Amino acid sequence: MSSPSSSSWLLTTFAAACAASAARAEEFSWQLSGVASRLEAGNFARDSWAVDGTYYVKPIDDSAGPSALASFLHPTTRVSAAASQSESFSEIADDPTAFTLNGAYVLPGNKWYFGANYAKSNLDGVVQPVTSYDEKGYGALAGRYLGASTTLELGLGRSERTLESSVCTAAAPCPPFVLPYSEETTTDTVSLDVFHVRRFRSLTYSLQGGVSQSEADFDVSSPLPSLVPATQGSGPTLRVYSVAGELFPTNRLGIRLGFSRPDGENAPDAETYDVGATWFFKPRVAVQFTLSRASFDNGPFTSHFDSTGIRFIGRL
Repeated sequence: MSSPSSSSWLLTTFAAACAASAARAEEFSWQLSGVASRLEAGNFARDSWAVDGTYYVKPIDDSAGPSALASFLHPTTRVSAAASQSESFSEIADDPTAFTLNGAYVLPGNKWYFGANYAKSNLDGVVQPVTSYDEKGYGALAGRYLGASTTLELGLGRSERTLESSVCTAAAPCPPFVLPYSEETTTDTVSLDVFHVRRFRSLTYSLQGGVSQSEADFDVSSPLPSLVPATQGSGPTLRVYSVAGELFPTNRLGIRLGFSRPDGENAPDAETYDVGATWFFKPRVAVQFTLSRASFDNGPFTSHFDSTGIRFIGRL
C-alpha cells in the first residue's frame, strides 16, 4: 500500500484538480498531476508515487481537438518539475527519491523547439557494504514541427552514478569476503523520436516511434589494489526500439497501446507491452489508468514484471 506521504500528495493533487475543474476558461497555463503505481515480480511488490507540475508560458486553448493533445497541438515554451519515491526492495534501506527539472523553448513560428533536463536521485540510507551512492543525469533535445501534426526530435543524455563500499581500517576491518572499492559509471544516450497526429473523419489518432542507443563506461578503483585491481572499460551498446498508438473516440477519451524491445550485443531477450486510457471526465480534470508487462526470456527461465498505475490530472 502507498505510504501516508504518498496518500497526502495524491489527495492534495486531486484537490487542486477539482478546483481547476471549476474554472471554465478556454485556456490553461498550469497542469498538475499525481500518480500511484505498483510493480509486481513474482512474490515481490513495490509501490511508487510521483507528483509533477508544468507551467506553459503562453496559455493553451484546449477547446478544439483531444484534450490530451492540447500541448502538442498548441506548442509553447514550458517548464516542468517532478518528484518521485519508490519503496525499496530491502527493509534495511531507505526509499529512493528522485527529482527532475526540465523545460523546452519554442522559437517564434512554432517550428523549432529546444529543451534541457536534469535529474538527481537521493538515497540517504544504503545497504551495507555500500556506504555512499549518488546518481544524477542531464540532457538536451532539439525538435522540429514538420507541418502542424508531426514532430521529429533528437535527444542527447548522460547519467553518472558513483558508489563506494565500506571503508576498512585497522580499528574497523572489513567483514569477511567484503573488500573496499569505488565504482563510477557514465552512460551516454542518444535518441530519435517521431510523433504524428492525424484526423480521420470523426476520429483522431496519434502514432509514435522511437529508437535510443546507450553506451556505458565504468571505472573501478580500490585502496587495496593488490586485492581489487583498478579496472576501466566499456559496456555493450544497447538499443531500444519502441512504437505506440493512441486512439481518441472523443476529445475527452484516449486509448493507448505501446510496445518496446531492446536490441544489441548481450541485450536481454525482453519485450514490454503497455495499455492505457485517459479520460477527461470534466473539462479540466482527468484520470489515467496504465497497465504494462515486461517479459524476459533467460534460456530455460522466463520471468515477467507487471506494473499498474493510476494518475490524476488537473489544469488551471
